[in-house]
Amino acid sequence: MSAPRYGDTSPGFREQRFDAGEVSINYAEGPDNGPPLVLLHGIGRRWQIFLSLLPTLSRRWHVYALDFRGHGKSGRVARGYHGTQYGKDVVRFLEERVAAPAVIYGHSLGGMVGMWIAANYPRLVRALILGDNVMDPATFWDSMYPEFFGSLRDLALRGGTTEEIAHGLAELKIRVPTLDEPIALGDLPGNDLPYLRWWAGCIQGLDPDTFNMSLDGSSWNGWDSDALLRSIKCPTLLLQASEELGGLMSDEDVQKALQLLSDGRHVEFPTLGHALHLQQAEPVLRAITEFLETL
Repeated sequence: MSAPRYGDTSPGFREQRFDAGEVSINYAEGPDNGPPLVLLHGIGRRWQIFLSLLPTLSRRWHVYALDFRGHGKSGRVARGYHGTQYGKDVVRFLEERVAAPAVIYGHSLGGMVGMWIAANYPRLVRALILGDNVMDPATFWDSMYPEFFGSLRDLALRGGTTEEIAHGLAELKIRVPTLDEPIALGDLPGNDLPYLRWWAGCIQGLDPDTFNMSLDGSSWNGWDSDALLRSIKCPTLLLQASEELGGLMSDEDVQKALQLLSDGRHVEFPTLGHALHLQQAEPVLRAITEFLETL
């Protein structure tokens, strides 16, 4: 897993603040080179996870990349990390800062938020790209991620310097489905020290309660993926990682989603895990741009 760069910005992009009412949201905005495209990251991350995609996407799109509440430079809210709360922040952003219906690319948590917005506020969403997000919470509970999220939360609670957190990440043991024994995160390909330092920066800017609410199940309250999928009428692309490499979008999820969506499409990445574009940007970028060209 690696990103081609570990900086905090991209040429032509500038960070700004948005008042979402309950919380202030940090976001990056690129040049106005086309229709709006909004990027939503996964839990424990920040908008910079999309840096490898921005140069290409911003050539023909007006790209916005947000920090969710409790992440990056956005504000924190005690016990305020329910799925609908993330969604309402983005809805207000779309209504007040984006001039036209947007394409949303959501990775992981961002995909779940994108589903909720597209189902409940269809006038705001032109198309939807779902990056290996959970459909059925049971898939999450049966995966390696509850244990992994607990470890990441503990790192965030412990705090420390970027270097200390990076070394803590390197030593974390995770259970990869294809391996018999847990493996240290730092021993996985691509998890070199520069990348782990960058990831440590994400953890430093994180409210640990974002993980707490996922781990105690409260952030999932009211989640009904079947009802949401039936309500989504815009073109929707499913990006599926390999379950054997830790993907969270199962074959059953994909089959059901394609049956329930009005206009569903699907690309599978058999050699990529849940991190998708963080692991290899090019194949994911190719799938995204080919989908965008059909709109």
